[in-house]
Amino acid sequence: MNAAPSRVDIVALKRRHPLGDVVEAAGVELRGRGRVRQGLCPFHEEREGSFTVYADTQKFYCFGCGLGGDVLDFIQRTDGVDLPEAIRRLETAPPTPLPAGTAGQTPAPQAVPITRDPALLTAAMRCYQRQLWLSEDAQAYLASRGIDSEAVQRLGLGYASGRGLRDWLVQAGFDDRRILDSGLGCDGRERFRGMIVVPELVGNRVHWLAGRAVWPRLLPRFQALPGSKPMLGLARLPAHTPWIVVAEGLFDWLALSAWGLPAVAALGTQGMDKLASSLQGQPRVFLAFDADQAGREAAQQLSARLGPHRTRVVTLPPGVADVADLGARPDGRSTFLDALHRAARAAR
Repeated sequence: MNAAPSRVDIVALKRRHPLGDVVEAAGVELRGRGRVRQGLCPFHEEREGSFTVYADTQKFYCFGCGLGGDVLDFIQRTDGVDLPEAIRRLETAPPTPLPAGTAGQTPAPQAVPITRDPALLTAAMRCYQRQLWLSEDAQAYLASRGIDSEAVQRLGLGYASGRGLRDWLVQAGFDDRRILDSGLGCDGRERFRGMIVVPELVGNRVHWLAGRAVWPRLLPRFQALPGSKPMLGLARLPAHTPWIVVAEGLFDWLALSAWGLPAVAALGTQGMDKLASSLQGQPRVFLAFDADQAGREAAQQLSARLGPHRTRVVTLPPGVADVADLGARPDGRSTFLDALHRAARAAR
């Protein structure tokens, strides 16, 4: 671990890197431009947007999970580094070029560098897969959510016990600097400890990871590697598939994939323009977002961007919160297919 740069003016450093800019550069979309801005918390899974950035104090606080702090606390938590390393990363972040006519103003920062290391992430995923087969509790949790052993293997799922990952990676030939830069650590521990780990695969290589807590007491419930989130499953879609289902959350996508349906996960209800861009070229899109206000609004926005001629909104049965709810039911697949067929027949 590198020591903090000598004689760093922390106050000036924070002034040069406003918290809101660093948060957005890390992939969190913030609503509004005033004193108080909000978005989906990057530290736990949520739908309401409880993560709040205060421009006057340059502090953040999440009303969902209770985490808070300043820009250095944010970097420590998202990147899994200690304070000296967070200072170094912020100090060495490249400046953003100023637009014409803004000379003398403080430039907005670019993202603190995030390293995507497919070779290392693929090796880490092998460790998580081995740990899953050693954990009866993790296997039982997946089974209770409707994800059977065939789907577990096909989707490449794993489980992070919280022990042994560094040793595994060192034995595979990766040094500590490369492991640290991967984002697999957080607060001095493994980021995904106690979680089912879901890989984003491109071919046979892992390019991104997300996790969902197995134990109810474990917070945050959701974790992902720092940086922007992909549209999960997009690279796995069959070539020339005539239709796809877009769901909202991690286990929504797992349920749909376990049922053998061509599906992707938006991983939230923000960034509709980015989602629409990712879905260009898909001939027919079924939107199966959560049955709450945020989900309904997101489905309407995405449908408007993609065009009504090729989208259908799937209405889940009364009392069903999301696709993941159906995944845990014996009749979940048939119930969802009924809803899918109703959406396909819906008149424009």
